[in-house]
Amino acid sequence: MEAMMGEAALSMDVEEVGAVLRERHPRAPAAEINAMARIVSIAVDVMSGLPALRLRGAAHEYKLRAALEQAARQFMSTSAADDAPVERTKGSGLGEVISLDEGRARLATYTAPKAIEDWAGPLGGASDIEAQFGVKRTTLSTWYRQGAVIGLLRGQRKLAYPLEQFIDGRPLQGIADILAAAPDPRSAWLWMRQPHAALGGRTPLAALRASKQDEVRVIARRDFDRETD
Repeated sequence: MEAMMGEAALSMDVEEVGAVLRERHPRAPAAEINAMARIVSIAVDVMSGLPALRLRGAAHEYKLRAALEQAARQFMSTSAADDAPVERTKGSGLGEVISLDEGRARLATYTAPKAIEDWAGPLGGASDIEAQFGVKRTTLSTWYRQGAVIGLLRGQRKLAYPLEQFIDGRPLQGIADILAAAPDPRSAWLWMRQPHAALGGRTPLAALRASKQDEVRVIARRDFDRETD
């Protein structure tokens, strides 16, 4: 009876062992956890088939542990080679050690703020739009609410309107379709100013100026639908 209970106690399921290992080592790679769970399960199965096995003192326990560790290393190296061969390379290291002040200075140069005009092109506020195109503030506000023009936030609340979207005192036809497809006005305007292969290298903005609204609408829906998938 005692032998049967010992054998039952030594029976372990791989998934159960893996769950315990994942709980104790949450950051360990899944492949290593699965491999170790298989090792433990196999080791227990082997031990369960040796009813005469008894650990007599620390020396025997040490030998058994060493044997299991050696078998585990061989198993995991073989498993890693079979499952996913990885080319190991050596990097160049961390580089020179610099002071905290120098680090902050370098970080400041990397993260220097970029003026909105650098990527959006010429901009104007409501008063500028009225002065250049004769569009009243109320009309511009209506166009903005309807999604007919693109307004970009400058600061927290102030809107700036890209001047290139206006022609003959009105916003280009087709802007509303792009705004409807894009996740936000900034993404829409960035997309409009980038050359597009489907438009023969022209920008969507140039295509709208050439009355290619239908073509631009189809491409915009396709591009932005792909980005949100």
